[in-house]
Formats: sequence, structure tokens, C-alpha cells
Amino acid sequence: MNSDDSIFKKDLDLAGFACRFLKDQGAILEPGNPVINALLPKELSQALEVEEYISMARDTKEVKKYDGTALYPLEFQTPLLDKIVSMAGSAPPLLQADLKFTYIKTQGFDSLINDQFEFHRSKINIIGTGEIRTRYVLLTSRFLAQSDEQKEGLLDFSFNLDTGALAPGMHKMLVNAEKEYQTKTIQKYTEKEIIQIHEWVSRYGPDAVEEGISKFVQSMNRRFNRDSLSLDQYYQALEKEMKESLSRTGISDKLKQEREAKIALIPDELGSKKKDLLNKYSIKVSFSPVAVLAVTTPCVKVFISLISGRKKKKISMIYNPVTKSMDPMVCQSCGTSTYSLGVCRKMHLNCISCLGQSCSLCQ
Repeated sequence: MNSDDSIFKKDLDLAGFACRFLKDQGAILEPGNPVINALLPKELSQALEVEEYISMARDTKEVKKYDGTALYPLEFQTPLLDKIVSMAGSAPPLLQADLKFTYIKTQGFDSLINDQFEFHRSKINIIGTGEIRTRYVLLTSRFLAQSDEQKEGLLDFSFNLDTGALAPGMHKMLVNAEKEYQTKTIQKYTEKEIIQIHEWVSRYGPDAVEEGISKFVQSMNRRFNRDSLSLDQYYQALEKEMKESLSRTGISDKLKQEREAKIALIPDELGSKKKDLLNKYSIKVSFSPVAVLAVTTPCVKVFISLISGRKKKKISMIYNPVTKSMDPMVCQSCGTSTYSLGVCRKMHLNCISCLGQSCSLCQ
């Protein structure tokens, strides 16, 4: 079969979209007018639930003569196109870029570090610098906050893939950097790196989404308090009414005992209703990736001697030329990025929170 790139040029054409997807998945295409023949890899044909050799048409009504091969229309709400759209959207789009800079900072790191970082009971001496290349992953995630109602939105995360540090502000400032997008050699992530990225999003996601759903949380809290107050008032009135009924004349001992038993059950019933109410207004947040930008960039590695009492420890920091600041350090106990840190007795780097408890590495 001979391929013809002309069938991929119309971005808004459904057939063009389908053909680009199939070609990217390893299919061999033979364009025709109005029929496009395709030889699909076995795995792809199984995923799409079609034969390995198929024919497609923009409008099957225009096909007057046909040789009997399976013919599939490429129109909205047709089975084949629906499956292709579903597969195409099952993974976030990955874009890769190399960054270029005409100038990168080479000195003045001591004052920059002192401005950004706080070292608890320790100090630093810069012993050298070196220009290296490092990798960042810029991930856009969709969050979904679900309660009695739901709210969704997007969050941007920037991680240094080599150090594990969160690089705040990199998404917004990347627009000013010169980028060369890669299309031939696409960076792939190892299973370990993918697991790490999931862990980073799980670690930083809740705090990040909290800002975006603050009004949503306030609304759910108001509704919970309102409904909780209504329950209290209802059961208080019910208990009062039932207790007053006990003093009525002519009430039998049996009926009195039954009502007393029901009164005794009111606190448990109220507690159960409030538990249901809490479940109703509790907020569950989920994250799913929607776009990934893999960035390779030159940067400056700053070599440092960290001094605590008579002990010394050699560490390194990364100067990020995109944000024009130092990336935060990563706590060796909890893995959180931090600008406030210190060392334990064995010179493990810890954030202030872990330092106040106990170093997990020493344990």
C-alpha cells in the first residue's frame, strides 16, 4: 500500500482525524476517493473491534460500487469513530520541548539562597557551580470535587524529575522561554517515574485544590450546618411533644412504656441522621491528568557545604533559569519540597515539621 499525506491535512475533517490516529497506532493506509483502505495491527483491530483489513468512507452513501470489504463510515456518532475518539482521549497528550537560553546566571547564588531558604541551626558555604541539563515534567491535571454537588477545574504542577522538587510558578513563566519542540524522539517515562509523579500529585494536590474550591467548601459547610440545625430542632420538638404526651390523663402504662422507649431512641436516631448528613456533604476529590509537557533545560547545579556544629554535609541545589530562582529542597523524611530545613544528628536533610518530630531515616 502507498500512503498519501494529503488525507491528514484537514484538521477539522473527521476522516483526517481518524486516519492520523490509525497511522500513529501503526496502521498502513491507502487513500482513495471516496474510500480509504486500512491495514491495522492485530492489537489495534481487537481494540476497535473491527477486522484487520477495513475500508472507511466519509459518507457511505456516496460509495456506489464496492468490492465487499468491511466498510465503515466516519461520521459523528458512528461506532468506529466513537471508539477512535475514546482511545485517542484515554491518555493525556504528551509534548516534549528543549529549552534554550542566551544567558544563564553564573554568580550571586549565595544571596539568592539566603533570600529563599531558612536553615535551622546550620549554615551553608558554596563550594562550586556547574552547568548541567535537567528534566522537568509540567503536568496539567483535572480535579473533580464531589459532594451533594460537584465542582471541577484544572491544576498545574511542575516537578523536577531528577530531584523530585516542586518548581512553583514554572508553568506561568515558561511562556518567556525559547522552546524547541521535539517530534522525532519522544521521552518516555519509566514505571518508577510514573509512580513518583502520581505520588507527587497526591502529595501536593489536596493543598492546591483547597484554594480553588474554598467557596465550594463554604457552601457545603453552610448547607450541612443548616440541615444539621433543622434536624436538631425537629428531634428536640419531637422529644418535647412525646414527653408532654406522657402527662396526659388516661394514658395506659403500656403506651407510656412504649413512648418512653421511643424517647430513649431519639439520640441514636439523631446521631444516625447526622452521620448520613455528613456523608452527604463530605467532599471527595479525584485527579486525572489531561496534558503533559516534558521539558529538558540547561540549569546551574550549585554545590554546597552544609555545616551544623562540627559536622559537614555536601549537598547540591538547582538554579532554575525559567523561574530565575532556586528549586526547593526535598525533605529526606517525608519527600516534601521545602525552603525551610535543617539536619538531624546524622546530617539527614529534614523539613522543619519532620525535624520537630524525628528523622524517619534514623528510625
